[in-house]
Amino acid sequence: MSNSSKQITNLLTFDIEEWFHANYDGVTADRTKGSRFRAHMDTLLQMCSDAGCKATFFTLGCIGEDYPDIVKAIAREGHDVASHGYAHELAYKQTREEFREDVQKSVDILENLTGTKVLGYRAPSWSIVESNLHYLEVLEELGLLYDASIFPVKTFLYGIPTAKKEIHKPIVNGRELNLYEVPMSVMRVAGRNVGYSGGFYFRFFPEFIIRKAIQSANRQGKSSIVYLHPREIDTREHKLDLPSKEHFIHYYNIKGTKAKLANMLEAFAFTSISEHLKRQYTN
Repeated sequence: MSNSSKQITNLLTFDIEEWFHANYDGVTADRTKGSRFRAHMDTLLQMCSDAGCKATFFTLGCIGEDYPDIVKAIAREGHDVASHGYAHELAYKQTREEFREDVQKSVDILENLTGTKVLGYRAPSWSIVESNLHYLEVLEELGLLYDASIFPVKTFLYGIPTAKKEIHKPIVNGRELNLYEVPMSVMRVAGRNVGYSGGFYFRFFPEFIIRKAIQSANRQGKSSIVYLHPREIDTREHKLDLPSKEHFIHYYNIKGTKAKLANMLEAFAFTSISEHLKRQYTN
């Protein structure tokens, strides 16, 4: 581990949901199968503890209802408990008022469990896009400090390819919001933005490519954001019955994820989004 890799602090995030939380049309899951969610969370919390780092856990409100002890444990260990909405519904399929109620419901549940203010939000499946960008105003009105919902890529599911790639205060309806946008990290490949440090991208790219991309960002004074879901560290977790393309995206190389994450936590410095914003952007 080089000293240079430790000079810039990167951001570690997890989207806290069950194996059956997904947003594919026509896909239903047999939730009676149960899950290995508790084991996953024990593992992730232990990995953070072993690495001596803090993380942001974007947590569904329904997870707070089903596993209140786990949400309390996340907060007790000094991590950032943020909102992932209530039930993993796509923000761009909600009206503005439905979105407000959804976020508020999740925030109330999480704050009641932890006794601390929820500062951030990430939309399920990166579902803040150009058509509902003005929903960021709702997050501002609810008193949140930051949003982490925008992915500066173009995919068949999500993304704003022209979005800013740095942390910034977004301009909506001609006004700068009193809210930080923390966009997902991307690298340039063949003239296009491509993710590299979370979810499918983290599982798909070889470790040396991810390392090089994080090192490149850090050399430019930028933090990289890692994001993963609990199900992505366990080959034995139940799986959704998906068409071939979606199955590939959802499950490719699950077997290699836990070791790859452990190696990244050893190689680079990580912290939570709220801690990073506190250090870098607020007085």
